[in-house]
Amino acid sequence: MLQILIKRFAVAAKAHHAAMEEMDVEKAGRQAVVIARLFEGIVREGEAGREALLAMTDNDDPAVAGMAAVYSMRHSPERCCRTLRRLAAEGGLLGFQAATALQRWEADEWEIG
Repeated sequence: MLQILIKRFAVAAKAHHAAMEEMDVEKAGRQAVVIARLFEGIVREGEAGREALLAMTDNDDPAVAGMAAVYSMRHSPERCCRTLRRLAAEGGLLGFQAATALQRWEADEWEIG
C-alpha cells in the first residue's frame, strides 16, 4: 500500500507542477488537495511512510523532489532544506517556489507536514 501512495504522490506532484506552469489555478488546487490526502495516508504508515517520502527528496524529477521536501520538512529539516536550496539555485518557477518555501521555514511560518 505504501508504495502505491508514494507513486501517486509523485504523479500528483508532477501534475501540480504542470498545472502551475500552465497557470491553471483550478487544476493546481485540485492536485494540492490530492497531495495533502496522499500525505495523510503516507504518514499513517508511520516511520516507514515518513522515510519513503523523505527518500523522494532525491528524485530525479525536481517537481517530485521539491514537493517531497515541502511535506517532509518537519521530519528532516536539514535534508529538505538542502533539496530546496538546490532547486532554488536552478531558477524558474520551481526555483522560486523552493526559495519561498525556504523563506517561510526560516521565518518560522511553516504550516505543512
